[in-house]
Amino acid sequence: MIEEVSDISQANQWKFHVFEEAFPSHAFTLDSYNDSIYGICFSPPNCEVVCLTFLSNGKMCAFYNFESSMVSVNELDDNYLSVKTQFAGPEIHKQLIKIFDYINKKYFENFDLTDEGNYWETKNDQLLEDTFEKYTNLINGFDSLLDSMPIGERETIEAYLIRIAEINNKKNDNNNESDLSKL
Repeated sequence: MIEEVSDISQANQWKFHVFEEAFPSHAFTLDSYNDSIYGICFSPPNCEVVCLTFLSNGKMCAFYNFESSMVSVNELDDNYLSVKTQFAGPEIHKQLIKIFDYINKKYFENFDLTDEGNYWETKNDQLLEDTFEKYTNLINGFDSLLDSMPIGERETIEAYLIRIAEINNKKNDNNNESDLSKL
């Protein structure tokens, strides 16, 4: 898997880092793991780092969660992968889904993926494009709201966010009433 993912990364000119490549011969004891990370991580453009990294017991673990002073054993047991692709765009998102699909079929056991873009489940390009557009509009709308309503001089961040949320809710309620009056 490491060789194939590094080949994919090189072909796409993505930065990547290889950790330990071979599990120790006594690997995959469910109760414990050693102090090493195994696997690879890579960085598509404008995307979070994708970690295909594992503990010596075979459980997936993002390398940045491994610092033993930072997390408990229970947190390391919650083996999952999270990658934000919003700023990378739908093409990179699709490419990552195709990579996950390939390595899932070839290398993984009990791999489950939740895709907010629904591309993993549907392979529907239009649905993915629409989802990206929706989230981009939400981000841009929130950014615009922050620009138009700066934080008060003595306002706490909590009070500021509550004020923005209340104004936004009132605005949405008014828009919904306007939409209903058109019926």
